[in-house]
Amino acid sequence: MTARMLPAALAATALFAAAGAQAADVQIYGRLDTGLVYQNYFGDSTAENSFTMASGANTATRVGIQGKERISEDLTVGFRLENRFLSDTGAFQIHSKGHEGRIFGGQSTLTLSGKSWGEVTFGRVAGQSSGSGPYDMQFYMDAFGGGTVGTGLSPAVKSVRYDNMLVYRTPMMAGLQATAQYSLKTDGYDEGDESTSDVNRYWSAGVRYNRGGLNLVAIYEGIAWGHEVQIDNGADKDLALFTLGGSYKWSDLQVYAQAQYFDGANAVDKFSAKTATKDRTGHVKGYGLYAGAQIWFGLSSWQNMVYWKDYTLEPAAGASTDGSTLGAATKFLYRPSKTVEIYVGGGVSAWDRIEGSGVKTDKTFNAFSGVTKYF
Repeated sequence: MTARMLPAALAATALFAAAGAQAADVQIYGRLDTGLVYQNYFGDSTAENSFTMASGANTATRVGIQGKERISEDLTVGFRLENRFLSDTGAFQIHSKGHEGRIFGGQSTLTLSGKSWGEVTFGRVAGQSSGSGPYDMQFYMDAFGGGTVGTGLSPAVKSVRYDNMLVYRTPMMAGLQATAQYSLKTDGYDEGDESTSDVNRYWSAGVRYNRGGLNLVAIYEGIAWGHEVQIDNGADKDLALFTLGGSYKWSDLQVYAQAQYFDGANAVDKFSAKTATKDRTGHVKGYGLYAGAQIWFGLSSWQNMVYWKDYTLEPAAGASTDGSTLGAATKFLYRPSKTVEIYVGGGVSAWDRIEGSGVKTDKTFNAFSGVTKYF
Protein backbone atom coordinates (compact mmCIF):
# COMPACT_ATOMS: atom_id res chain seq x y z
CA MET A 1 0.00 0.00 0.00
CA THR A 2 1.33 3.45 -0.91
CA ALA A 3 1.17 6.64 1.15
CA ARG A 4 -1.48 7.98 -1.28
CA MET A 5 -3.81 5.17 -0.27
CA LEU A 6 -3.61 5.94 3.47
CA PRO A 7 -6.52 8.45 3.67
CA ALA A 8 -8.85 6.09 1.80
CA ALA A 9 -7.77 3.12 3.91
CA LEU A 10 -8.29 4.98 7.15
CA ALA A 11 -11.64 6.33 6.00
CA ALA A 12 -12.83 2.85 5.05
CA THR A 13 -11.62 1.44 8.36
CA ALA A 14 -13.41 4.22 10.23
CA LEU A 15 -16.67 3.43 8.41
CA PHE A 16 -16.40 -0.24 9.29
CA ALA A 17 -15.59 0.73 12.89
CA ALA A 18 -18.62 3.00 13.08
CA ALA A 19 -20.85 0.29 11.62
CA GLY A 20 -19.74 -2.12 14.35
CA ALA A 21 -19.88 0.38 17.20
CA GLN A 22 -23.05 -1.18 18.60
CA ALA A 23 -21.24 -4.49 19.14
CA ALA A 24 -17.93 -3.10 20.34
CA ASP A 25 -16.35 0.02 21.78
CA VAL A 26 -14.32 1.52 18.89
CA GLN A 27 -12.34 4.77 18.98
CA ILE A 28 -10.24 6.79 16.57
CA TYR A 29 -7.35 8.54 18.33
CA GLY A 30 -4.11 10.31 17.51
CA ARG A 31 -1.85 13.31 17.86
CA LEU A 32 -0.20 15.81 15.53
CA ASP A 33 3.15 17.28 16.49
CA THR A 34 5.02 19.83 14.39
CA GLY A 35 7.91 22.03 15.44
CA LEU A 36 10.96 23.99 14.35
CA VAL A 37 14.41 22.63 15.26
CA TYR A 38 17.80 24.34 15.17
CA GLN A 39 20.92 22.13 15.28
CA ASN A 40 24.42 23.49 15.83
CA TYR A 41 27.23 20.94 15.47
CA PHE A 42 30.75 21.41 16.77
CA GLY A 43 33.65 19.46 18.23
CA ASP A 44 34.87 16.93 15.63
CA SER A 45 31.52 16.81 13.86
CA THR A 46 31.46 17.30 10.09
CA ALA A 47 27.67 17.74 9.97
CA GLU A 48 26.19 21.00 8.70
CA ASN A 49 24.21 23.25 11.03
CA SER A 50 20.51 23.17 10.21
CA PHE A 51 17.16 24.85 10.81
CA THR A 52 14.24 22.62 9.86
CA MET A 53 10.57 21.92 10.35
CA ALA A 54 10.19 18.55 12.05
CA SER A 55 7.47 16.13 13.05
CA GLY A 56 7.80 14.57 16.48
CA ALA A 57 9.96 17.12 18.27
CA ASN A 58 7.79 16.57 21.34
CA THR A 59 6.00 13.28 20.60
CA ALA A 60 5.59 11.11 17.52
CA THR A 61 2.72 12.03 15.19
CA ARG A 62 0.18 9.22 14.78
CA VAL A 63 -3.38 8.21 14.04
CA GLY A 64 -4.96 4.98 15.19
CA ILE A 65 -8.05 2.89 15.69
CA GLN A 66 -8.65 0.84 18.82
CA GLY A 67 -11.57 -1.13 20.10
CA LYS A 68 -12.69 -3.79 22.53
CA GLU A 69 -15.66 -6.07 23.09
CA ARG A 70 -16.63 -7.66 26.37
CA ILE A 71 -17.35 -11.34 25.81
CA SER A 72 -17.94 -12.38 29.43
CA GLU A 73 -17.33 -11.24 33.00
CA ASP A 74 -13.66 -12.16 32.68
CA LEU A 75 -12.89 -12.01 28.96
CA THR A 76 -12.52 -8.97 26.71
CA VAL A 77 -11.19 -8.99 23.14
CA GLY A 78 -9.48 -5.83 21.89
CA PHE A 79 -7.40 -4.55 19.01
CA ARG A 80 -5.17 -1.59 18.20
CA LEU A 81 -4.01 -0.43 14.75
CA GLU A 82 -1.69 2.59 14.72
CA ASN A 83 -0.04 4.48 11.89
CA ARG A 84 3.02 6.67 12.45
CA PHE A 85 3.64 9.44 9.92
CA LEU A 86 5.44 12.77 9.51
CA SER A 87 3.18 15.76 10.05
CA ASP A 88 5.43 18.13 8.06
CA THR A 89 5.25 16.04 4.86
CA GLY A 90 2.47 13.49 5.37
CA ALA A 91 4.87 10.65 4.55
CA PHE A 92 4.88 7.33 6.39
CA GLN A 93 7.45 6.93 9.14
CA ILE A 94 10.11 4.42 8.08
CA HIS A 95 10.31 1.43 10.44
CA SER A 96 12.50 -0.96 8.42
CA LYS A 97 15.62 0.30 6.63
CA GLY A 98 15.34 0.00 2.86
CA HIS A 99 11.56 -0.47 2.89
CA GLU A 100 8.57 1.83 2.59
CA GLY A 101 6.70 2.80 5.74
CA ARG A 102 3.98 0.47 7.01
CA ILE A 103 0.37 1.56 7.24
CA PHE A 104 0.18 0.23 10.81
CA GLY A 105 3.87 0.35 11.75
CA GLY A 106 3.18 2.00 15.10
CA GLN A 107 1.23 -0.97 16.42
CA SER A 108 -0.87 -3.83 15.09
CA THR A 109 -2.17 -6.04 17.88
CA LEU A 110 -4.99 -8.28 19.06
CA THR A 111 -5.45 -8.63 22.85
CA LEU A 112 -7.35 -11.00 25.13
CA SER A 113 -7.75 -9.74 28.70
CA GLY A 114 -9.45 -10.50 31.98
CA LYS A 115 -9.39 -8.85 35.39
CA SER A 116 -8.47 -12.05 37.20
CA TRP A 117 -5.71 -13.35 34.91
CA GLY A 118 -4.19 -10.37 33.03
CA GLU A 119 -3.79 -10.01 29.29
CA VAL A 120 -2.22 -11.70 26.27
CA THR A 121 -1.29 -9.70 23.15
CA PHE A 122 -0.27 -10.85 19.65
CA GLY A 123 1.26 -8.80 16.81
CA ARG A 124 3.57 -5.84 16.29
CA VAL A 125 4.25 -3.88 19.48
CA ALA A 126 7.11 -2.07 21.23
CA GLY A 127 9.47 -3.51 23.85
CA GLN A 128 9.47 -2.64 27.53
CA SER A 129 12.35 -0.13 27.42
CA SER A 130 11.28 1.44 24.11
CA GLY A 131 9.66 4.63 25.39
CA SER A 132 6.54 3.79 23.36
CA GLY A 133 3.46 1.61 23.40
CA PRO A 134 1.25 0.02 26.06
CA TYR A 135 4.03 -2.06 27.64
CA ASP A 136 6.64 0.69 27.90
CA MET A 137 8.39 1.15 31.26
CA GLN A 138 10.50 4.21 30.38
CA PHE A 139 7.44 6.31 31.30
CA TYR A 140 8.22 5.55 34.96
CA MET A 141 12.00 6.20 34.66
CA ASP A 142 12.40 9.13 32.25
CA ALA A 143 11.10 12.68 32.76
CA PHE A 144 10.70 12.96 28.97
CA GLY A 145 8.95 9.59 28.68
CA GLY A 146 11.59 7.99 26.48
CA GLY A 147 13.72 10.78 25.03
CA THR A 148 13.50 14.00 23.08
CA VAL A 149 15.03 15.73 20.09
CA GLY A 150 16.65 18.10 22.57
CA THR A 151 19.34 15.59 23.56
CA GLY A 152 20.69 14.78 20.13
CA LEU A 153 20.72 11.08 21.04
CA SER A 154 18.62 8.69 23.11
CA PRO A 155 19.31 8.96 26.86
CA ALA A 156 19.12 5.18 27.23
CA VAL A 157 19.85 2.02 25.26
CA LYS A 158 16.33 1.06 24.26
CA SER A 159 14.32 -1.66 22.59
CA VAL A 160 12.09 -0.73 19.63
CA ARG A 161 8.96 -2.10 17.95
CA TYR A 162 9.07 -5.74 16.94
CA ASP A 163 6.97 -7.94 14.68
CA ASN A 164 5.53 -11.33 15.63
CA MET A 165 5.34 -10.54 19.35
CA LEU A 166 3.73 -12.59 22.09
CA VAL A 167 3.09 -10.63 25.30
CA TYR A 168 1.71 -11.60 28.69
CA ARG A 169 1.03 -9.05 31.45
CA THR A 170 -0.28 -10.00 34.88
CA PRO A 171 -2.97 -8.04 36.69
CA MET A 172 -1.73 -5.61 39.35
CA MET A 173 -1.32 -7.60 42.58
CA ALA A 174 -0.30 -5.89 45.86
CA GLY A 175 1.33 -3.12 43.81
CA LEU A 176 3.28 -5.56 41.60
CA GLN A 177 2.80 -6.19 37.89
CA ALA A 178 4.96 -8.39 35.64
CA THR A 179 5.30 -8.39 31.84
CA ALA A 180 6.95 -10.93 29.52
CA GLN A 181 7.51 -10.57 25.75
CA TYR A 182 8.89 -12.75 22.99
CA SER A 183 9.27 -12.04 19.27
CA LEU A 184 9.53 -15.00 16.92
CA LYS A 185 11.12 -12.70 14.30
CA THR A 186 11.78 -9.03 15.04
CA ASP A 187 11.33 -7.74 11.46
CA GLY A 188 9.02 -9.39 8.95
CA TYR A 189 11.12 -8.04 6.06
CA ASP A 190 14.21 -10.03 7.12
CA GLU A 191 15.21 -13.24 5.37
CA GLY A 192 14.65 -16.46 7.28
CA ASP A 193 11.82 -18.30 8.98
CA GLU A 194 10.24 -17.38 12.30
CA SER A 195 11.56 -19.11 15.44
CA THR A 196 14.79 -20.16 13.74
CA SER A 197 18.39 -19.16 14.41
CA ASP A 198 18.48 -17.38 11.02
CA VAL A 199 16.49 -14.39 12.33
CA ASN A 200 16.68 -11.95 15.24
CA ARG A 201 14.45 -12.94 18.20
CA TYR A 202 13.70 -10.48 21.01
CA TRP A 203 12.60 -11.31 24.55
CA SER A 204 12.00 -9.37 27.76
CA ALA A 205 10.90 -9.86 31.36
CA GLY A 206 9.99 -6.88 33.52
CA VAL A 207 8.32 -6.00 36.80
CA ARG A 208 6.90 -2.76 38.18
CA TYR A 209 6.09 -1.94 41.78
CA ASN A 210 3.72 0.94 42.54
CA ARG A 211 2.77 2.41 45.87
CA GLY A 212 1.33 5.91 45.94
CA GLY A 213 3.75 8.25 44.16
CA LEU A 214 6.51 5.61 44.02
CA ASN A 215 7.23 3.49 40.93
CA LEU A 216 10.13 1.01 40.76
CA VAL A 217 11.01 -0.87 37.57
CA ALA A 218 13.36 -3.72 36.65
CA ILE A 219 13.66 -5.04 33.07
CA TYR A 220 15.85 -7.74 31.55
CA GLU A 221 15.83 -7.81 27.73
CA GLY A 222 17.76 -9.62 25.07
CA ILE A 223 18.06 -10.33 21.37
CA ALA A 224 19.29 -13.63 19.97
CA TRP A 225 21.02 -12.33 16.86
CA GLY A 226 20.11 -14.25 13.71
CA HIS A 227 22.84 -16.04 11.80
CA GLU A 228 21.62 -14.73 8.44
CA VAL A 229 20.36 -11.29 9.48
CA GLN A 230 23.43 -10.41 11.52
CA ILE A 231 26.12 -11.68 9.17
CA ASP A 232 27.30 -8.15 8.28
CA ASN A 233 26.35 -6.26 11.44
CA GLY A 234 29.24 -7.06 13.74
CA ALA A 235 27.77 -8.49 16.96
CA ASP A 236 29.44 -11.79 17.83
CA LYS A 237 27.32 -12.47 20.94
CA ASP A 238 23.65 -12.06 21.80
CA LEU A 239 22.42 -8.77 23.27
CA ALA A 240 21.68 -8.57 26.99
CA LEU A 241 20.22 -5.36 28.47
CA PHE A 242 19.34 -4.82 32.13
CA THR A 243 17.54 -1.65 33.26
CA LEU A 244 16.75 -0.67 36.84
CA GLY A 245 15.01 2.60 37.72
CA GLY A 246 11.94 4.41 38.89
CA SER A 247 10.36 7.68 39.95
CA TYR A 248 8.74 9.36 42.92
CA LYS A 249 6.26 12.23 42.97
CA TRP A 250 5.88 14.73 45.78
CA SER A 251 3.00 17.08 45.11
CA ASP A 252 4.16 19.12 42.07
CA LEU A 253 7.67 17.60 41.82
CA GLN A 254 8.52 14.23 40.27
CA VAL A 255 12.08 12.85 40.19
CA TYR A 256 13.37 10.04 37.97
CA ALA A 257 16.47 7.83 37.87
CA GLN A 258 17.70 4.77 36.03
CA ALA A 259 20.82 2.69 35.46
CA GLN A 260 21.58 0.26 32.64
CA TYR A 261 24.08 -2.45 31.82
CA PHE A 262 24.38 -3.80 28.27
CA ASP A 263 26.53 -6.36 26.47
CA GLY A 264 26.43 -7.80 22.96
CA ALA A 265 25.18 -4.63 21.24
CA ASN A 266 25.76 -4.01 17.53
CA ALA A 267 26.11 -0.29 18.21
CA VAL A 268 25.59 2.30 20.91
CA ASP A 269 25.04 5.83 19.60
CA LYS A 270 27.81 6.24 16.97
CA PHE A 271 30.05 3.47 18.31
CA SER A 272 29.51 0.49 16.02
CA ALA A 273 30.96 -3.00 15.89
CA LYS A 274 30.31 -3.01 12.16
CA THR A 275 32.68 -0.06 11.70
CA ALA A 276 35.69 -2.06 12.81
CA THR A 277 34.65 -5.68 12.26
CA LYS A 278 32.54 -6.80 9.31
CA ASP A 279 32.56 -10.52 10.07
CA ARG A 280 30.71 -10.86 13.42
CA THR A 281 33.90 -10.66 15.48
CA GLY A 282 33.07 -7.84 17.89
CA HIS A 283 30.44 -6.24 20.11
CA VAL A 284 29.79 -3.20 22.27
CA LYS A 285 29.23 -3.36 26.03
CA GLY A 286 28.94 -0.76 28.80
CA TYR A 287 26.61 1.00 31.20
CA GLY A 288 24.45 4.12 31.43
CA LEU A 289 23.18 6.44 34.19
CA TYR A 290 20.24 8.84 34.05
CA ALA A 291 18.62 11.44 36.35
CA GLY A 292 15.62 13.66 35.61
CA ALA A 293 12.94 15.83 37.17
CA GLN A 294 9.55 17.25 36.21
CA ILE A 295 7.95 20.21 37.96
CA TRP A 296 4.20 20.74 37.51
CA PHE A 297 2.42 24.10 37.25
CA GLY A 298 -1.19 23.03 37.05
CA LEU A 299 -1.53 21.29 33.67
CA SER A 300 1.83 22.66 32.46
CA SER A 301 5.21 21.17 33.36
CA TRP A 302 8.97 21.73 33.11
CA GLN A 303 11.07 18.65 32.26
CA ASN A 304 14.83 18.25 32.78
CA MET A 305 17.32 15.43 32.44
CA VAL A 306 21.03 14.55 32.31
CA TYR A 307 22.58 11.24 31.27
CA TRP A 308 25.91 9.47 30.81
CA LYS A 309 26.85 6.33 28.88
CA ASP A 310 30.23 4.59 28.99
CA TYR A 311 30.93 1.83 26.46
CA THR A 312 33.66 -0.31 24.92
CA LEU A 313 34.00 -1.90 21.49
CA GLU A 314 35.52 -5.33 22.04
CA PRO A 315 36.77 -7.09 18.88
CA ALA A 316 37.60 -10.77 19.02
CA ALA A 317 41.23 -9.88 18.26
CA GLY A 318 43.18 -6.73 18.96
CA ALA A 319 42.77 -3.89 21.42
CA SER A 320 39.40 -2.67 22.65
CA THR A 321 38.24 0.93 22.09
CA ASP A 322 36.51 3.06 24.74
CA GLY A 323 33.85 5.73 24.18
CA SER A 324 31.21 7.72 26.04
CA THR A 325 28.13 9.90 25.61
CA LEU A 326 27.07 12.83 27.79
CA GLY A 327 23.86 14.80 27.38
CA ALA A 328 21.44 17.18 29.08
CA ALA A 329 18.08 18.58 28.01
CA THR A 330 15.27 20.81 29.20
CA LYS A 331 11.73 21.37 27.92
CA PHE A 332 8.77 23.46 29.07
CA LEU A 333 5.27 22.36 28.06
CA TYR A 334 2.48 24.92 28.31
CA ARG A 335 -0.89 23.16 28.29
CA PRO A 336 -3.80 25.58 27.76
CA SER A 337 -6.05 22.50 27.72
CA LYS A 338 -5.76 18.76 28.25
CA THR A 339 -5.35 18.17 24.50
CA VAL A 340 -2.90 20.92 23.47
CA GLU A 341 0.82 21.31 24.30
CA ILE A 342 2.92 24.31 23.27
CA TYR A 343 6.55 23.50 23.96
CA VAL A 344 10.02 25.02 23.88
CA GLY A 345 13.26 23.31 24.81
CA GLY A 346 16.85 22.55 24.02
CA GLY A 347 19.76 20.28 24.77
CA VAL A 348 23.49 19.68 24.52
CA SER A 349 25.24 16.37 23.92
CA ALA A 350 28.63 14.92 23.07
CA TRP A 351 29.34 11.41 21.81
CA ASP A 352 32.33 9.46 20.56
CA ARG A 353 32.61 7.71 17.21
CA ILE A 354 35.26 5.53 15.62
CA GLU A 355 37.10 6.99 12.62
CA GLY A 356 39.92 4.94 11.18
CA SER A 357 42.09 3.78 14.07
CA GLY A 358 41.08 6.66 16.35
CA VAL A 359 38.12 8.15 18.21
CA LYS A 360 36.44 11.45 17.40
CA THR A 361 34.02 13.38 19.64
CA ASP A 362 31.01 15.02 18.00
CA LYS A 363 29.02 17.67 19.87
CA THR A 364 25.75 19.46 19.32
CA PHE A 365 23.56 22.17 20.76
CA ASN A 366 19.95 22.31 19.67
CA ALA A 367 16.82 24.28 20.37
CA PHE A 368 13.25 23.51 19.36
CA SER A 369 9.69 24.74 19.71
CA GLY A 370 6.33 23.58 18.45
CA VAL A 371 2.76 22.50 19.09
CA THR A 372 1.14 19.12 19.80
CA LYS A 373 -2.59 18.48 19.38
CA TYR A 374 -4.11 15.29 20.83
CA PHE A 375 -7.44 13.85 19.71
